[in-house]
Amino acid sequence: MIKLKYGKSGIELNYPANFVVFEGNDISGIENPEEKIRWSLKNPVGCPPLSEIVRKKRIEKICIVISDHTRAVPNKIILPVIIETLKFAGIPDEKIFILIGNGTHRSTTEEEKIELAGKEIVERFPIYDHCSTDDSMIVRIENTDFYVNKRYLDADLKIVTGMTEPHFFAGFSGGRKGVCPGIAGYQSIKIFHGADFLEHPNTKPGILENNPCHIFATEFARKTGIDFLVNVTINKKGEITGIFSGDFEKAFMKGVEFCKSSTTVFSEKKYKIVITTNGGYPLDRDFYQSVKGMVTALEIVEEGGIIISAAECCDGVGSANFKKLLYGMQKTEDFMKMIMQPGYFHDLQWGVQPLVHVIDRARVFLVSTLSEKDASLCKVIPFKDIDQAIRAALDEYGKETEIAVIPDGPYTIVQLKKENL
Repeated sequence: MIKLKYGKSGIELNYPANFVVFEGNDISGIENPEEKIRWSLKNPVGCPPLSEIVRKKRIEKICIVISDHTRAVPNKIILPVIIETLKFAGIPDEKIFILIGNGTHRSTTEEEKIELAGKEIVERFPIYDHCSTDDSMIVRIENTDFYVNKRYLDADLKIVTGMTEPHFFAGFSGGRKGVCPGIAGYQSIKIFHGADFLEHPNTKPGILENNPCHIFATEFARKTGIDFLVNVTINKKGEITGIFSGDFEKAFMKGVEFCKSSTTVFSEKKYKIVITTNGGYPLDRDFYQSVKGMVTALEIVEEGGIIISAAECCDGVGSANFKKLLYGMQKTEDFMKMIMQPGYFHDLQWGVQPLVHVIDRARVFLVSTLSEKDASLCKVIPFKDIDQAIRAALDEYGKETEIAVIPDGPYTIVQLKKENL
């Protein structure tokens, strides 16, 4: 039996002989994660312990950055230990606030804040949503293209949390991505999400070297400052498998090494049919995010093949502006010409640009809750049932056709072996 990540419940598939499964190592969650986080804060990578950093600074305000409602970061475990450490170092509650790194995403609801941080944290500390387009909360680092949240920049101590996992154009999430695009201004996100960056050959999952998105975000983080990083990796159950705290670059790279070793798999060939997911809830809550899993499949699908993507999309297609962008895309080549024009930028084009590369290579059978009308808008063929989608694909290629399956979607790095490129 194969368990596909889909929504909160998942989808189970029988395991026929013609299925070839690509998934990383299923690492066990660490025991007593709170204690391990506590140890990590005392024994960080590349810098003094958090409590020592606190005691050496004159502190009026501490900012803790967390990821937003589209990420499965276990903040309910991480935040209490960080706050406990700050308290033992002499920091009262009133000097601490939490900033949600929404990037270009919408603000979180009160219910989502509780889901992210826990009711006690929400009631105890101020929690602010970042808005990249609100000029009143954005400041520019002089003589740079780096625009950042003012509350963050004004804080005396800056702690950034997050999760290290494969990312479809930044190589890996975590580290510097907590601030760029997490709490960056729209002017900086225009560069980070820009068409030129996304067209670069090294802008892809698992690649950091010469990746323009990684380079820009790292320089952004250096200029705006991160005093202490707390990143984790998780397994399929959402359990913490690794904790990487300390200097934002050194701790991030430790997390990348660990993540890469456990999520990278290799394929001998390409396949006519590839089944993928968008990693389940909360990442597959809308189509806007769900392109990520399709990009993972793109590495091993044959030209003109079929990608079967299982993504629940419980929140629908995405924002009204994203729908408008899709609606205006009649031909992919015209869309690419439009976004590659000097000076052109749409804040949601990064969600469509990778989709263009997917649908130019393969047909997408989307298993989701989207209506036929919305699926048509997204340039995909809708199915309500995974078995129905598989049967339709096999009807085209023959019942004995091998099918590649990527159960964890974007949480897996699938690479074609170099001798088969």
